[in-house]
Amino acid sequence: MFPYLLPWLALLGLLMLKPNRTAQAWWIWLPPAWAVGLEAGLRPVLEFFPAQGLEMMLEVFNSLALGLAAVWLLSPRLRHRSRFLVFLRMLLTAALMSAFVYAVRQEAAPADLAYLGVCVLVSVAALSLAGRACRRCYRPLRLTLWLLGCNVAVWLVLATPLFVMALLQVGIGPWPGLLGGVLALGAATFATMLPFLILAFTNRFFRERLKAMLGLVGDMPPVAPLATAPG
Repeated sequence: MFPYLLPWLALLGLLMLKPNRTAQAWWIWLPPAWAVGLEAGLRPVLEFFPAQGLEMMLEVFNSLALGLAAVWLLSPRLRHRSRFLVFLRMLLTAALMSAFVYAVRQEAAPADLAYLGVCVLVSVAALSLAGRACRRCYRPLRLTLWLLGCNVAVWLVLATPLFVMALLQVGIGPWPGLLGGVLALGAATFATMLPFLILAFTNRFFRERLKAMLGLVGDMPPVAPLATAPG
């Protein structure tokens, strides 16, 4: 029982940091709780999966959710003028917290940690790319759609070697299955990240942190009306 409580205690410790000593910061519990609830709801639906593989997959996304929570809570210390350095700091924070969560709950086989690392990389890269695509303009719907698209795009890029190998070895036959798997992974990472976006959209404390991490300085200024020609 204690290994399952330890990551939550670690999250509680991050809440004790001075920048997080506000009631609004405690809403960070909701996205990881969403991941736990989603896991409970998906277990009966995914019973056809091998038990060991299903357990690993669900635990990976639970670990990812707690890794992203750590990024949100430590974001004041991740800021930098360089977006690339912000990306690296976010990646390192999410990776360390996610690996810690997974290691204390499961036997951390190298293959499992590699899969977790890829999920962390996709999530952080998709978030960073979505922020850049918004061109410094904070618009919730636009950011959400870009995050969804970037999730799928990054997974497709990482899966390209598999598509090429399948094409060279057996032709185009396995492509629909591979594509379906990539889209499912994109949907899973997006479903894990979406509660964090919703939290930022509805909570000013985390909204300012999201904008600072992604370099979103505010809404796009209104377009000035065209001058009419003199009669």
